[in-house]
Amino acid sequence: MARSISVKVPTAVIIREIEDKIYEIDKSVKDYPALREQYEKDIEVYRKQMLAFVLLYLSNNEEKIIHGSFSSPTSTDVIRVYRNFANRVELSFSTDAIAGFPEEPAAVPVPNQPEYFGNQRVTKKALLEKNLRILKMTSQEEVSATTYGALMEIL
Repeated sequence: MARSISVKVPTAVIIREIEDKIYEIDKSVKDYPALREQYEKDIEVYRKQMLAFVLLYLSNNEEKIIHGSFSSPTSTDVIRVYRNFANRVELSFSTDAIAGFPEEPAAVPVPNQPEYFGNQRVTKKALLEKNLRILKMTSQEEVSATTYGALMEIL
């Protein structure tokens, strides 16, 4: 028969991890404006690259354009030209099917946004600071692995 085991984690280790995560969040908040500005520049370069690529691709691959009766596009069409319900002509591409299509830069996530943890909508930093205060008040040298596991979801 299997025995149950009780795993304990040193409180000091958890406190250090929480402090490191709070420092990381503060740093990402401070660095966000510069990263966002760089992302905006990268997106502008991407748009120019994409437009140049599309123009060149269209001029060299006219036979791949599916236009027929301007019907609704299918998922197998590489290039589609159709008229939508608002009487607009749309040109769309299946970018996965076109080799060399420029990659869009990854968006910069906004740091420390409120999220739902259980039924609370709080920021990670606020929740970590709350748990840090509690852990600093305790006289226990170790906490259960279950407590550590609950904190790891936040970290």
